[in-house]
Amino acid sequence: MRRPASDPSNAILLEAIERLGKKQDDFMEKLLEVEKSVASNSVLISDLTLRIDAVEKYSENTAVKSGKMDSQLSSLVAENKRLWDKVDELDAYKRRWNLRISGVLEEEGENVKMIILDIFRQVSPGLADVLQSSIDVAHRLGPKLGYTRPRTIIVQFLSRSHRDRIWADARRSEVLKQKKIRISEDLTERTKEARNKLWPLVEKARKEGRRAGFGGPNAVVDGKRISADDV
Repeated sequence: MRRPASDPSNAILLEAIERLGKKQDDFMEKLLEVEKSVASNSVLISDLTLRIDAVEKYSENTAVKSGKMDSQLSSLVAENKRLWDKVDELDAYKRRWNLRISGVLEEEGENVKMIILDIFRQVSPGLADVLQSSIDVAHRLGPKLGYTRPRTIIVQFLSRSHRDRIWADARRSEVLKQKKIRISEDLTERTKEARNKLWPLVEKARKEGRRAGFGGPNAVVDGKRISADDV
């Protein structure tokens, strides 16, 4: 009997099976490659995870160290401010025995101490007999600038009470106004800076008829002390 035309021959079936087997082999090879790639990626991912963990741990340690450093820095800044405040306080205390005199014309070969004694005797006549022994040092500050701009004179007293008496009398002295001579406190640079910052506040209060002045580096308005940090 004849084989039906629709039945594939053995050769065709074998060829089909071989093609299918080859496709399976190709698929298995690709699958193995994928598995190898996955395994390789797994190793890379594991290594990356370890690295990330190490970085996170390092970051945490760095953050802790940074926090400690910030705390130490804040402590050092506070300590530095405290020390500077102490130095300024000691400097200001030492200067309480001093007065500055500006506006006194310079002369060649002048005796500064005798010039100051003469001025102070006019400012505080009641101290005329004790001023000679009350003043320790009197000299001009800085290099000579010429006679058109007289240098300021610094005076250091042995007696704090005599210094305070002259300072009080100088505020209402007509002699100083006539001679255009100004007597002022010997302030530290920090106190000067603080007062310059607070001066508009003091000036405004005075214009309003309120009691205003300075006490050390602070402004005093109607009995209330105001620091430069408050402005």
